[in-house]
Amino acid sequence: MLTKDTVKYYAAPSFFILMLLDGQFTRLLENWSRNYYIANAHLLLLGLMCGCMVLSKRYMMITAVVLGLLFDMYYVGILGIYTVALPLSVWLMYALADTLYRNVFTMFFGMIIFVTFFELVSLGIQMLFKLADVSDTFFISRFLGPTLLINMLLFIIFIFPFKKLFVIK
Repeated sequence: MLTKDTVKYYAAPSFFILMLLDGQFTRLLENWSRNYYIANAHLLLLGLMCGCMVLSKRYMMITAVVLGLLFDMYYVGILGIYTVALPLSVWLMYALADTLYRNVFTMFFGMIIFVTFFELVSLGIQMLFKLADVSDTFFISRFLGPTLLINMLLFIIFIFPFKKLFVIK
């Protein structure tokens, strides 16, 4: 039987592994589409969403900041983009918690909202600091659309194992 204290010990390393898997899976998808479509896998967001069901807001926010820093250092090289986007996404998960965690159907649409929010925030930060210049058409058709599609499929495949991983009895 899992308790909240037990989940706290393996949640952060699990999130770190999900972050690494996200990067590798995204790279695989880019190579598969020959860089025509860019689809970001967000297993980390799915894991964070399931973790928000049982873990405290303080724990999840600290974990999101640390993972955001690690993500920025490892993948981007510029600190701040994911350090801001991940905690904002976790905050949104807690803000929508009453509606979100009713059933798998509402969690599915919540995941669509979180992925869209995460991508818009990260792109907004990049455009604010002139790190990227992306047209609306390119962003929606070649980035956000494929990203949402792949994350819908990942949600369908992984939601039940993730819910079992973070369930408390």
